Amino acid sequence: MNAQTAPQESTMLKRSIADLSIGAKLSIGFGVLVALIFFSALVSYYSNNQATTQIQRTDDVRVPIALKASQTQTDLLLMLADVRGYLALADPESRDHYEQLYHASSKKFEADLVELQKYTPEELGADGKKRVEELQQINNQWKPLVKKLFELRDDQLDREPAYQLLATDGVAYAGQVIIDVNTMISQQGRREANSENLALMADMARFQGNFSAMLSALRGYVTTRNRIYRYEYEGNLADNQNSWSRLLSQKEKMTDSQKELLTKITINRQSFLDMPDKIFTILESEKWRSDLYLFTTEAVPLADQMNESLNLLVKDQQSKLTSDLSSGRTALDFANQLIISSGVVALMFGLLMAIISRQAIAMPIRRLTDVAEQIREGALEAQAKVESRDEIGILASTFNNMTAKLRQTLTQVRKEKKRADDLLEVVIPIGVELTTEKNFNRLLEKMILEAKNFCHADTGILYMSHEKISMEFVIVQSDSRKLALGGTTGKEPSYASLPLKLAGSDEPNLHNAITYVALQGTSLNFSETSHLDAYDLWGSDAKNQEWRDYSISSMLAMPLKNSSGQVLGVLQLINAKEPDSARIIAFDENLQRMMESFSSLAVAALEAYTREFKLKQEIQQLRIEIDEAKKKQQVKEIVDTDFFQNLTQRAKDLRGRRHQSGESES
Repeated sequence: MNAQTAPQESTMLKRSIADLSIGAKLSIGFGVLVALIFFSALVSYYSNNQATTQIQRTDDVRVPIALKASQTQTDLLLMLADVRGYLALADPESRDHYEQLYHASSKKFEADLVELQKYTPEELGADGKKRVEELQQINNQWKPLVKKLFELRDDQLDREPAYQLLATDGVAYAGQVIIDVNTMISQQGRREANSENLALMADMARFQGNFSAMLSALRGYVTTRNRIYRYEYEGNLADNQNSWSRLLSQKEKMTDSQKELLTKITINRQSFLDMPDKIFTILESEKWRSDLYLFTTEAVPLADQMNESLNLLVKDQQSKLTSDLSSGRTALDFANQLIISSGVVALMFGLLMAIISRQAIAMPIRRLTDVAEQIREGALEAQAKVESRDEIGILASTFNNMTAKLRQTLTQVRKEKKRADDLLEVVIPIGVELTTEKNFNRLLEKMILEAKNFCHADTGILYMSHEKISMEFVIVQSDSRKLALGGTTGKEPSYASLPLKLAGSDEPNLHNAITYVALQGTSLNFSETSHLDAYDLWGSDAKNQEWRDYSISSMLAMPLKNSSGQVLGVLQLINAKEPDSARIIAFDENLQRMMESFSSLAVAALEAYTREFKLKQEIQQLRIEIDEAKKKQQVKEIVDTDFFQNLTQRAKDLRGRRHQSGESES
């Protein structure tokens, strides 16, 4: 009986301990440990105090210096990067932005130098103090150099010698040649129109054409440094030389005035032809951009000197910091030895309580942690075992409930994330691209093509509302039927419009799928035959007969509504295909929501275009009205003059005298 009672009492004791709250278990365990740890803390206090003093000195002096030196180096690199950005970007707005960034980083760098100069030689070291002074001197050379770089970058003539040569002397010589050739051609055109004179005029025009092409190619090479333009220049030069030789051979056929012009052209043409070799030499050397050459040869070496000085300063401060930390570590090691010695004693007494706490607290938590680790690795079906009625048991039960909720939430989050990713990566960029389109037909065509390609649809049709009476076919794109109508194709759809009201009545036409979407302002997405058969898709007009034999397995029709809710049109997509197998499938609901977002962006682009077009018409009408008002004002000013009034009175008097003379004769 006693042998059976002992295991039962042991089991009851374990169960009682297990059912205690964690607070009670910890109070028992830590109550013993606190007394032991208190003694250990007194022993280690003295040694820790010495280590703290050393570390405090490191925190107050060495760490701030090292951080400030690193920050100064960072600001230097930012300042150099801002200068590079300013020189690299040609956009004036970007240059202003980088100039502001440079001034900001330059102020930070100079402020860092001022802070470093405040430290004494004892804190920085003799070499560190010297390096800070050298940095200040180099920075004084750097600032005026950067100002000169910015001025060069903003003046293309000073910045690019080849461009300056072409834009000044080159354009002057070439322009005079073209002007003189035009004069020769004009004079030749006034001569007798025989075959000889016409042939000579054609040679003059040919010379003028290839000379202008040669100038254009040279200008292209100067502005882009693309060797294709140089090859184009050399080809045009050969053609021009042939034209020139032919023109010179016909000098005797010219008038004296044309011969004088030919002499001037000879001088200016040769002066122009002497310039390309100089231009090519400049463009193909490292001095083709004065600002970049100055930056490379003078600015970069100064920046490298400052960076090298800061590197040495940072390394020196890091070395001192390492030394101070080593001293602090030595003091801490001594303190740790005392703590370990006293801790061994406390450990012996706490070992028994640790074993009990491990069984009652740590092991259940460990098992719960293992379950949590499984869930973290993706095994959401894992369940925690409820072993007691304390906080851990309650936590295990709550954990199981949370896991079930997490499985549901994660599934939903994945769906929403995919939709959001598609919206951000595909739909929004397409919508932004639409807002930049300025051609109305191309805008409409882009709307239907982008929607059709995104949904992998076989056919896409865009309908627009016509005076709220009917829906008109505007764009038709079908792969299977190899059909492209409307937009930029130049082929307008010839299909009959879909009336918004039933024939012979004022009832809305809700039998047709497109008019239903337009009238109700809601999307239709169906693939079942019963749903497809419930709507008349093409109307009753014979013009739409060719679409009635088109097999439809799935369809998505969406209204294009503006910001006030008015339906401007309907976007219809037919027969979605799987990208891999090309099998016809239904349009996904998430895909529908994305396309509705796309349609909102498309309508915004369409409205923006329409507003711009109306504004241009209003401006034109306003100009006409202003012109009419000006004419009326001018007439009024003429009528109100004394001269006009006197002239009117004289006309009346003259008519009166003639009338009296006629009566006398009768």
